[in-house]
Amino acid sequence: MEKVKSMAAWFDRKWISLAVLVFVNLINYADRYTISAVLDGAMNELCDSDLEDGVEERCTESQGGLIPSMFIVFYFAGAPIFGYLGDRYSRKIIMTVGIVVWGGFSLATSFMPHYWGFLIVRAMYAFGESAFTTIAPVVLGDLFTDDTRSLVYGIFYMAIPLGSGLGFVLGGAPADWRMGLRITPGLTFFAAFLVFALLYDPPRGESEGKEESALEHTSYWEDVKYILTIKSFMLNAVGFTCVTFTTGALAFYAPLYFVNAIDSMGPNCTNVTTGAGAEYEPVISTDAVSFVIGAITATAGLGGVVAGMLLSRNLRGRFEWIDPFICGTSLIVSIPLLIVAIQLAKSNTISAFIIMFFGMFFLNFNWSVAVDMTIYVITPTRRASAEAIHLMLTHALGEAGAPYMVGLLVDGLKEGVKEQHAEGTCRQVIDYYSFQYAMYLPIALLFLGGLLFLLACRWVVRDKQAVEKETRDL
Repeated sequence: MEKVKSMAAWFDRKWISLAVLVFVNLINYADRYTISAVLDGAMNELCDSDLEDGVEERCTESQGGLIPSMFIVFYFAGAPIFGYLGDRYSRKIIMTVGIVVWGGFSLATSFMPHYWGFLIVRAMYAFGESAFTTIAPVVLGDLFTDDTRSLVYGIFYMAIPLGSGLGFVLGGAPADWRMGLRITPGLTFFAAFLVFALLYDPPRGESEGKEESALEHTSYWEDVKYILTIKSFMLNAVGFTCVTFTTGALAFYAPLYFVNAIDSMGPNCTNVTTGAGAEYEPVISTDAVSFVIGAITATAGLGGVVAGMLLSRNLRGRFEWIDPFICGTSLIVSIPLLIVAIQLAKSNTISAFIIMFFGMFFLNFNWSVAVDMTIYVITPTRRASAEAIHLMLTHALGEAGAPYMVGLLVDGLKEGVKEQHAEGTCRQVIDYYSFQYAMYLPIALLFLGGLLFLLACRWVVRDKQAVEKETRDL
């Protein structure tokens, strides 16, 4: 009877811990993407406050893109530190403190009157956030065995599309863009409380049936050198960086792109090609764009994460190399769908949204599958450090770096677009075509990511078996 009670308690604390981490991840992505929903209002206001002559000036696209890209600096500062600490000290305490820091800076952002203050404070939350994103997947890896880990990561990464969609909705709900940034910080502080009160932090290596004291801890530099030699891990990390570069650019600029597409057909723009003007009635209002994109991101992303997880779970027993194959193939399938959606945004907005849904569905196949790969090809005592390296590449260089690079490209294309397109010279027309051309950069990188994942099929089985052998021999 005591044994049954003990098993029930163990079961409860595992799944309660999973529920807590899923909630935190949901708020993580909601907080991150509220800025996308309010970007147009923020760009209209923040740079005006820096002017002394009173002349209104909108922030440039590269200035807007720099907001999430400053994430790089602070994420690079935080991820290796928390990777090192997460392999050696209490992961519950580290995550709790990190989440509080992230929530504090996120709230402070909404009070910044000037662009540069907004930029720095908004970026600083990345330091606290890196404590959670680096350590949480590793805790789940120690809580659940290989048989259930793919299912668990599928559940955990469902929070990404749902949270991203929630961020669009919450950020765009209030009329004041600053109020849109003040909703998620309260939920972030609540998430910190849940982690501290309810999370179970298991001993490292527990899912493999090993006592933590039996596992050999090495120096940080030895850990890094080991990680860099795992070919399937490195191909995964670089390939997934291409994925997050594309998702970062799409998530940040998609609302603005579709708003420009709609406005470019309206009364404020002369359109000699279509004759659209004062009589033009859009099929969807610009106020509803953030909500629609949020719904697409949430539903397509959720479906993609679940589909990828189920494919991996059902096929890995027969084909041990299937995980990178799923990731690579799904990325390549998503490319033509995304290209068509980008092209149709102005001429047929509803069709563009529908096709974008299917493109996002395939684009999200790899979230849980790719992260599961980073766990099972790395030994238990080095997983937090490996996750830190993976996140530094994928989120800092990919997701955070994309908006600034695409924004720079947009600014550089505008003069050429003005000369090329005769249907009008209003800002929305120029911005629409500049964004359209600039988005082919992340699409090209997505193709590269697909090829890198397919190449990882060659080494993933060998790397996984090496970890299993080393763990058995301890």
